[in-house]
Amino acid sequence: MPLYVVGAGPGDPKLLTVRARELLEQADVVAYGDLVPEEVARIAGRARLVRIGHRRAEHDAAIDALIEEARRSNVVILKNGDPAIFGRGIKICKKARERGVPCEVVPGVSSFTAAAALFQIELTDGEDLRHIALLSYPHFSADILREVKADTIVIFMMGDRLQEVGQVLAQVCNPERVYLCVGVSTGGRCEEVALEALGERRGVRPALVIVQRCRS
Repeated sequence: MPLYVVGAGPGDPKLLTVRARELLEQADVVAYGDLVPEEVARIAGRARLVRIGHRRAEHDAAIDALIEEARRSNVVILKNGDPAIFGRGIKICKKARERGVPCEVVPGVSSFTAAAALFQIELTDGEDLRHIALLSYPHFSADILREVKADTIVIFMMGDRLQEVGQVLAQVCNPERVYLCVGVSTGGRCEEVALEALGERRGVRPALVIVQRCRS
């Protein structure tokens, strides 16, 4: 049977795709990580639910077991947002196909596009904002930021390192605008913040930072 790697969207069950709902309702096993809300996973009413950790060794071991499970059961792996954006969705499918298990990646609404839409933050406007760069821990540093020439930069998975983000941005450039977005579709918010205020918001999760006009 195929293995399905499905985008769970940014948290709100109403933002799941029709395809995602169909697969959840048909699933025998649904695996999901800490960033996928329980209520999304429970749409799969008859499935056995499996939690997956985010540490690489734990995650990889769980994926190996789920690939084997997919030989005999209908298995869905839920990834928050879109599995193709920092979700390892394509890598999981490559591994499955190497082992003779068909695999499909089902796209989802990414947290950064949800944040932009729900809180009306222009990521591109065709004029001053023309390019977007997506960065994530651990591939974020002053040296990496200096190489990025995009008008809008989105920094993922830095909730415990917001002070570091503020320090790096201050070191490299003086952005026109910085937005901190937390739980954007589940009662959270996006708000424009000063660089020095980022360090005061440590521990907020899930979080992403949208930076505009960062020029070194």
